[in-house]
Amino acid sequence: MKGKICVHRVVRVLALSALPLLLLADALMSGFPGPGLVCTDVFCAVVLLLLYPVSREPVHPSLFFVGGAIIIFLALKVLRVPEGALVQAAGLVLMVFLARKTVEKYRDVPMLFHASAVWTGVEDYMYLLHVALTLFAGLVLLAFPAGRAELMWGYFVALLLLLGVEYYRVRTRSTVFMGVRKEDEIKLGQKNAVLKRPIQYVDSESRSANLFNDVVRIMDSKKPYLQDDFTIDDLARMTHTNRMYLSKSINFHSGRNFNQLVNFYRVKYALALLKKDPSLKMIELSQMCGFHTIVSFNMAFKLNERITPGEYARSLKKIH
Repeated sequence: MKGKICVHRVVRVLALSALPLLLLADALMSGFPGPGLVCTDVFCAVVLLLLYPVSREPVHPSLFFVGGAIIIFLALKVLRVPEGALVQAAGLVLMVFLARKTVEKYRDVPMLFHASAVWTGVEDYMYLLHVALTLFAGLVLLAFPAGRAELMWGYFVALLLLLGVEYYRVRTRSTVFMGVRKEDEIKLGQKNAVLKRPIQYVDSESRSANLFNDVVRIMDSKKPYLQDDFTIDDLARMTHTNRMYLSKSINFHSGRNFNQLVNFYRVKYALALLKKDPSLKMIELSQMCGFHTIVSFNMAFKLNERITPGEYARSLKKIH
């Protein structure tokens, strides 16, 4: 929706704005900052980017942590704490954020079995590698010998590269370590596995599960998907809810969006009709199942069954 503030973008902007703010604070407090202070400021900026949410995590806790961390870092600057203490404070903020993140993740047990759990697990594991790399960079920064300014400026360049890597990670939602092709392969495999998964009743007493069970009952008994003009608004009226909550419930419990759910039932119905009469014409079959066109029928059928409806019909004829 136009005019709506993107909280994810706000978090990114806040995290990036921290570096010039910290450098400005250094300039006001002590003039031109030395290499140690500059490296410390870049390290703090890297930590702030690690507070960005991954996977299906809510963004508002990250906004709170990033904003709070910036205030803490600036306050420590005003108090003129040593550089090492600021590095330790940044590491502590990161560890507290990681602890909260872990508690919240395992509190919501159903999410652990969500259709996106495979990719979420991969992304979480890669995130921990980024955390480990950043904490190692902090330890190196603490261990730098005093008076070696040339080495410190070299390390400043390395920290800038790390900052660029972390910004790329949060901007593209990638893992960086795996490569785009491998990530796409995992996501595609997960999507294919989800589309093969049957739609069935959910054994839960939550409001979302009860709503989804109503959806399954309606689709099985009333077969509204056979109408080619069937929409999510129609289903929302039948389940006495709003389309947004209905869409979230369908996505969470089936791993599909509304159109994929409807096409699943339409293809399932087509399979039953073809088993009864393999000689049915494809254009007639598509209309009987609620598809607008035979092209959309062929695409949905192949997506769900890995073969075209024509190939499936010919295989049935060979059996008969």
